[in-house]
Amino acid sequence: MGELVTGFGAYKGIRVIELTEGIAGPYAARFLADQGADVIKIEPADGDSYRSEPGFQVFNRNKRSVTLDDDSQLLKTADLVIVSNRDEADRVRSLTPGAVIVSMPTWGSAGAMAERRGSWQQVAAATGIGWNQVSWTEGPVHVVLPLAAYGAGMLGALAAASGLYAREAHGSAPTYEVSELAGSGVMQIGDFWSPEIPEERDGASPLGPAGRAPAYRPFKAADDKWLFVACGTYRFYCSMLEAIDRLDLLEDPRLPNPPWGLIEPDPLAHITPILEEVFERRDRSQWIKTLRAHDVPCQPIQTREEFLASDLAARNQLIESIHHPELGELSMPIQPLHLDACPAAPMVPAPSIGQHTDEVLKERHQPGSGAGQGGPPLAGTLAVDLASFIAGPVITRHLAMLGSDVVKVEPPDADPFRSFSPMFNGWNQGKKGITLDLKDSSDREFLYKMVSSADVVVENFRPGVAERLGCSAEELRKVRDDLVLVKSPGYGSDESRAHQPAFDPLLQALGGMMATQGGDGEPVFLTVPVHDAATPVIAAFGVVTALYHRLTKGKTQTVHTSLVQTTTAAQAAEFVDYANRPIPESGGFDYKGPDVNHQYVQENDQWFWIDDQGRTPVETKGFVGSPLAIANDLVCEHPDSPGWGPLRQVGQLIKGAGPHPSRAPHLNEHELELKRHFG
Repeated sequence: MGELVTGFGAYKGIRVIELTEGIAGPYAARFLADQGADVIKIEPADGDSYRSEPGFQVFNRNKRSVTLDDDSQLLKTADLVIVSNRDEADRVRSLTPGAVIVSMPTWGSAGAMAERRGSWQQVAAATGIGWNQVSWTEGPVHVVLPLAAYGAGMLGALAAASGLYAREAHGSAPTYEVSELAGSGVMQIGDFWSPEIPEERDGASPLGPAGRAPAYRPFKAADDKWLFVACGTYRFYCSMLEAIDRLDLLEDPRLPNPPWGLIEPDPLAHITPILEEVFERRDRSQWIKTLRAHDVPCQPIQTREEFLASDLAARNQLIESIHHPELGELSMPIQPLHLDACPAAPMVPAPSIGQHTDEVLKERHQPGSGAGQGGPPLAGTLAVDLASFIAGPVITRHLAMLGSDVVKVEPPDADPFRSFSPMFNGWNQGKKGITLDLKDSSDREFLYKMVSSADVVVENFRPGVAERLGCSAEELRKVRDDLVLVKSPGYGSDESRAHQPAFDPLLQALGGMMATQGGDGEPVFLTVPVHDAATPVIAAFGVVTALYHRLTKGKTQTVHTSLVQTTTAAQAAEFVDYANRPIPESGGFDYKGPDVNHQYVQENDQWFWIDDQGRTPVETKGFVGSPLAIANDLVCEHPDSPGWGPLRQVGQLIKGAGPHPSRAPHLNEHELELKRHFG
């Protein structure tokens, strides 16, 4: 089956022992395996229960498998152990006091469901994913992607990397918990509740799965092909009206405060038919050309097959094929990030059950050592956030959650999303804020003073902007040569799209998510912002890995991620392909589930998800209203959020890594403090 390649990645020499099954735990360990760690998967004699699923191949590549009657001696050799529940964590800690431990229970370790088995579908039902998915009719919708499990896997990888960094930097040996509840939370990172909105969410939309925003939705063109238009700002909305020759709508008194003022019933009912009729006049290719000429965010809605056949996928080299001894040619997504100084190891097929038992038992591995829980793992680091909108700021939100000091730099007229929604506060918790006009030489010099003390700089400028503002990688590394830089262009290596706006639903459209959720019917926009939520976790894993590599090897580098790479990472199992591979699940009209034994049902005005793991009540108050999320201390409250007052929001999701983050900063709130500090 091939030999593991150990000359790649930041974690060469680190032994990881994995005691989990399914998706979340194995996915977390796979991120480490791709970065060179020796991941040993301890399986029962009959193997991981997920082995028969195509996704097993992508979640378990680059690992070794052992079967043991007694794993205690092997556990003593571990640098990091990933377990499925708190009891296992306690047992492992008694055997390996110097190891980092990541516990990944489905339901967390508190609340009515603590430590019970459960499915990712149940978690989606219990944390608002099913209810918040817009629909034609009342009731929840079954989202076909296992978003909570994928989110937990990515977050678990971040927790593992953070633990290894904490051990190296601070001498600690922490235990962290990342539940699938937390995985659901990370996929809904902007979720909030305030006194101004009803506590119970309305999960239905009178206009179907396009949602309530008339300029942020799918449209059918004259050739019956679909495109997505994503005009989330006034500028983009005006550009769209100019492109379709309907600027007169700006003067219509029935359409106040565009674009988001149009989500109210009366404006929505008025403008939606107008826009639908306009887009049905021309073929999709014609509309795409016209809209792009006016810088309107738009993309065609494609199937997964069309995406894989596209230039976008080819230029980013998102899929790689290897030979599997039983399945033949096997293709799957590559690691969804690139680190300059420690590229991922070449892919080796997932092992057979117990394949490496004999060789592992003959080996001797001396693990590193640590002691005690320690404080936040990134304490003592400084990150400068030059990003705006969603994905970029959420990267540094995760770094702040892990204890890094984060300075959010905004232009004098603010991050465009600051006044848009309370979600801004969720994306920017835990940071200090300052405004700088980087076109001004004095402000730019002050930025350089901060950068001289910084460990990380994150930006998501369009091509050429960083250079014009003096923030290119070359300029910043003149200030500090060991900076970890994060580059996260929407379309990755596809330079032909570099100037196109990139937002979550546009990648949903391109990567097949909308077409798959719609099934044989109309494409469906997933209201969970998959790319905006997952990309920052992947990027944060890259940052912590780069910091670890700098600490242990003395090398610095740039972390490259993109929304298009996340497209395959958030559909990792679904993009696995080989001869006679079972067809992945797809949805349809108000999709309730694949069969009578796995679906949403209504009983006495209460909705439930039912499957072979039991019945789970549907949560109608979102993640921040979920009793299970609250019981597991995954939700925090800020009484004075900027512009919005009291807010309940998604909080610290890696239990043990630190307290809940502080509220987001007011515009320029920390100017005096920062200028005193940095001179």
